Amino acid sequence: MKRFLMPATSVFALTAILSSFSCSTTNDVKSAKKAEPKNAVEIVDDMKIGWNLGNTLDAFTDENIGVKSETCWGQPVTTKEMFASLKKAGFNTVRIPITWHNHLIDSDLTIDPEWMARSKEVVDMALSQGLYVIINVHHDTAPTADFEEGRGYYPSESAKEKSLRFVTRMWEQIATTFNNGYDYHLIFELLNEPRLVGHEREWWYDPNSEDCVASQKIIVELEQACLDKIRATGGENKERYIMLPGYVAQPWAAMADTFTLPSDKAKEKLIISVHMYDPWTFAGENPGEKVFTDEMRAGQRSTFEALNANFVQKGVGVVIGECGATNKDNLSEREAWYSHYFEQSKKNGLTAVIWDNGSVEIGEDGNVSEHYGFFNRTSGEFFFPTLLKTALEAVERGEIARDEAKAK
Repeated sequence: MKRFLMPATSVFALTAILSSFSCSTTNDVKSAKKAEPKNAVEIVDDMKIGWNLGNTLDAFTDENIGVKSETCWGQPVTTKEMFASLKKAGFNTVRIPITWHNHLIDSDLTIDPEWMARSKEVVDMALSQGLYVIINVHHDTAPTADFEEGRGYYPSESAKEKSLRFVTRMWEQIATTFNNGYDYHLIFELLNEPRLVGHEREWWYDPNSEDCVASQKIIVELEQACLDKIRATGGENKERYIMLPGYVAQPWAAMADTFTLPSDKAKEKLIISVHMYDPWTFAGENPGEKVFTDEMRAGQRSTFEALNANFVQKGVGVVIGECGATNKDNLSEREAWYSHYFEQSKKNGLTAVIWDNGSVEIGEDGNVSEHYGFFNRTSGEFFFPTLLKTALEAVERGEIARDEAKAK
């Protein structure tokens, strides 16, 4: 999805709701008293609920404008106070999408040191609040297979060699920067929505499409190469938890026979990454549907249960790296969506991370697509406090239901 969006200009006042869901902060990740998770399923459980710093470090232009790209899609400069507010509100995880292709300074695909330093600074801000942090290679999918060297990657056979060079070079540098001194609270997500840009099946995996099947094969190869490069940097990266998606991060692509987990020297450190704006007719389509129906609930449960059976029950963690329901001026229905989504996902051992691009207001044209604003980063308040309350309560219900099921 394209996310070239400006932030909303109006803010709904934050109510006292947050106080009852606050969590204490910490200035030292390694001083946390909780025992370190033993495997991918345990760490996903401990991640609890997450939020995306969308349209920020992932924002880009066609030229390298340095660290100014952080605000080029309309979001403010990231501060430590933002993460402190999120932690206090009840979040335990933040996903920090980062785009790299527009910050390369030479033919060796060297990342601009200033951009790497700023990325590190933002990650350190979040970690200092005791949050789990996910970083990735985000808007680096090239627009065509015939892309210029360094523009990113494209998961097709014809573009495989250029793609391999790009992704492994990025992860070599990222992994070197974020290694020793970064414990299990920092998680690497290899790719974001890898797909055939411009293809008729760009946004969904079709097992009957030869192109989709071939692309999925290339994605598996790219992820194996990235994982090998990360592990080769040694240190704490030898045991780093790694997230990886299938084609376009679609759940059913990850569960397809054509998708296989990479071979890993570390044990039980792999996490499946999926994106679920589900069902799209309600959560994203313009105009789509405004009412969250029982049929939609059943569809969600089916997918969550399938992810649990295919991965969680086999010791592989699953993180829903992006989710949300766009604002269609239907707050009560969105509350119903959040309640069901977060309870059922957590009940099945998944952690969901809310996508936030800062956009809330519906314009005069009535377009309701891509309005995923959740947290106002300027005021430190939440656009829809009841959605936050609903999500946190739903996670708690899901945890209780999951624990009860385990006890039987």
